[in-house]
Amino acid sequence: MRNWVEAQVRSARYRVANAARLGGIALAGVAAVTVAGLALFGQLDDVRQSVVTHSQVQLAKAGFAVETIDVSGAQGVIAHNIVEATGLEGGYPIFAVDPDEIRERVEAMPIVRTASVARLWPNSVAVVVETREAFALWQVEGQLNVIDRYGVVMGQADVMSPPDLPLVVAEGANDSVVEIVEALDRHPTIRAEVVGAVRVGERRWNLRLENGADIKLPEGDVNASLAILARLHSERGVLRLAAESFDLRGQGDLIVRALPDRAAAAGMRERDA
Repeated sequence: MRNWVEAQVRSARYRVANAARLGGIALAGVAAVTVAGLALFGQLDDVRQSVVTHSQVQLAKAGFAVETIDVSGAQGVIAHNIVEATGLEGGYPIFAVDPDEIRERVEAMPIVRTASVARLWPNSVAVVVETREAFALWQVEGQLNVIDRYGVVMGQADVMSPPDLPLVVAEGANDSVVEIVEALDRHPTIRAEVVGAVRVGERRWNLRLENGADIKLPEGDVNASLAILARLHSERGVLRLAAESFDLRGQGDLIVRALPDRAAAAGMRERDA
């Protein structure tokens, strides 16, 4: 009797295991056919996205949703605009937040130079920015722009009431703005007479003075030439001369070109200072 019972038990176990194995194979086959069908009709991604979205919504209901956006590196209106640029709203599933995508949105703002974005679990997003600072005015193609020290346009300036910033003019002037602004900062007596710096052929600078004369600077390092001019102006007041231009393109020389009417009256075209 015992042997018979044990045989029946073994037979039942075999049938159960075999049925489970066959059931698993059948389920796998159905799943494979379903996935293949969805892929065939282009719906596999939709189904996957639907599952992901449903999961994110459920997690958001459990507390994993955006409640605060912390902005560091900016304040006031700029910080508010950065929050708007993220495109996030309260209740947005934090698992659906893409830090790289938000960083690109924020860095697309003219005022922002760099940004980094991080999710702070369970319900916050941190945005750290480095903002651009207005460095100069750049006039080109009839427009007056505010630029940073890297030459990036931050926006247009009000022509009738421009900010008190150095002015550079012409194509390529924005790319070399730091060179001329810092050089003039080293020589405040000359800077006080200059109303703008014009980039010539994207190679060198002309400085336009308040009296309408031009200071023609050479290519390359302008500091040595401005140092010569500053010394001559300090000793002889050369910038007070009624001149059309002050040419510093020679090796250590300053050539003062008189105004045409005065030059004609004096019977000369230019003189050395």
